[in-house]
Amino acid sequence: MQPQELRAENFAHYPPQARALAVANISVLQRIPLALLPVMLHEVINYDWRFPMEQQLLVRQFQYLKTLQPAYFATLMAPFAAIRLPKNIGHIDWVNQPQHFTEQLSALLWSMQEMDDYRTAALRYQEQLQQALIEKPPAMPRFTIVTVGHDVPQTNLPLFRPLRPHGVLFTAVQSDNGLETLLEFVNDRAQKHPEKYAHWYIDGGKPAPACGPQQGVTLTSYYKLAPAALKELNLTQRFVERTSKTNAVGPEAVQSFMAALSPADLGLHEGLDNVSLRYFEVDVLTKGAGTQVFSTTFVQWAAREAMRRSQPLTMLARFAPRQRMAPMNELLKRNPLTQETDTEGSLVDSDMGAYYTWINQKRLTGAEQARFLAWYEGHNIAIAIAPGMPQGTTSDAPTSLGKILEWMG
Repeated sequence: MQPQELRAENFAHYPPQARALAVANISVLQRIPLALLPVMLHEVINYDWRFPMEQQLLVRQFQYLKTLQPAYFATLMAPFAAIRLPKNIGHIDWVNQPQHFTEQLSALLWSMQEMDDYRTAALRYQEQLQQALIEKPPAMPRFTIVTVGHDVPQTNLPLFRPLRPHGVLFTAVQSDNGLETLLEFVNDRAQKHPEKYAHWYIDGGKPAPACGPQQGVTLTSYYKLAPAALKELNLTQRFVERTSKTNAVGPEAVQSFMAALSPADLGLHEGLDNVSLRYFEVDVLTKGAGTQVFSTTFVQWAAREAMRRSQPLTMLARFAPRQRMAPMNELLKRNPLTQETDTEGSLVDSDMGAYYTWINQKRLTGAEQARFLAWYEGHNIAIAIAPGMPQGTTSDAPTSLGKILEWMG
C-alpha cells in the first residue's frame, strides 16, 4: 500500500485518541512520502500515552502542514520523495507496525548508501518545523536541580569543573537539611503552578517521601523500577534463546521485541492517571543503553528524556551510588539493588551527568531565563547558574542552599 491509498478503516486498530487524530488528518497523511510517513505514524500510534506537551506538538504539526500551499508542501517533502525505495518495502504493514518499518528502512538506507541524504532531509524538515511552530515561553522560569555524591563520604575530585565557567561555585554551603530544603522548593513550585508533568523528581535510589504525586510532582526512581528492569532483561534473553533455535537473531529483531514491551509486560501497573508515566518508564528502560543496569545512567537518561518530552518547569535529579562494574553476563542477571556499590565511580558518573543535564536544559525554550543548581549532597560544595549571577566566580562565604535559591530568583 502507498500513502495515497490510506483510508479511515486502516487505523481501526489504533488506540482511540490516536485513531481520531489520524482520521482527522488523513488528507495530510496521504500526501507524505513513504520514507517519512511511518516515522510520523509511530508518533501518532503512541499518542494516547504521550505527555501533554508531546500531544500538543503533534497536533500543531498537523495544523501547520494543513495550512501549506500545495507547491510549498511538495517542496518540503521533495527530499523524502527523492529517496529511492524498492517497491516491495511497501508490503510491510507500516500503518500498524511503523516501528518495524522504520527499522527496516534504516537498514535499507544504509545498504543503499542513502542514509546521509535521509538525515539531511530529516534535519531540514525539523528545522522548518521549529521555525514555524514557535513555542511559547514557559509559565515560570525553568529550574533544574541536580544532586550528586549521595553516600559518598569525601572526594578529591574537582567537582562541577565543566559548569564553573557558567556560574558561581559555592564552597562553604551548610549541608544540614539540604535535601529537605530542595524538596520543599520543588513542592512549592508545583503548588504555585499546578500542571501535570510540569514538575519532576527523579531519584537513582530510594526517593524521599516528602516529594511526589501528593505534592503534584511526577516521581520516578531506579529503586522502584529495578524489578521491571530485571524482568525486561529476562524477557529479552528468553526471546533471543527461543528465536535463535530457528533463525539468526539480529539487533533489529531484539530492538523490535523490546520496543513492543508494555508496562504490563514489565509488571508496572498502568493506572489511568499515570499511563503516560508508565510508558515513559518503559521507554527509559528499553531504549536507554545501560539504564537497566546502572542507576546513574538511569537518572541521566530519564532526566534527558523528561526534559525533551515533557519540557518541565521544575526538575530535581538525584544521583545515587550504582553497583560495581562486572562482566556483562553478570550485570545482566544479578539484582542491582543487592550488589556492592562503587561510590567513587558513581560520583564521576553523576558529575558528568549534572553537566549533561544542564546542556539538555539549555535546549528548551526560555533557556536564557532558566536556573540550574548542582549540589554535592551532604557536603559544602554547590554551583548555581542563573541570570544576573556572575559567571566563573567562587564564593567562600558561609551560606545555605535556601539562601542560594533566593539569590537565583
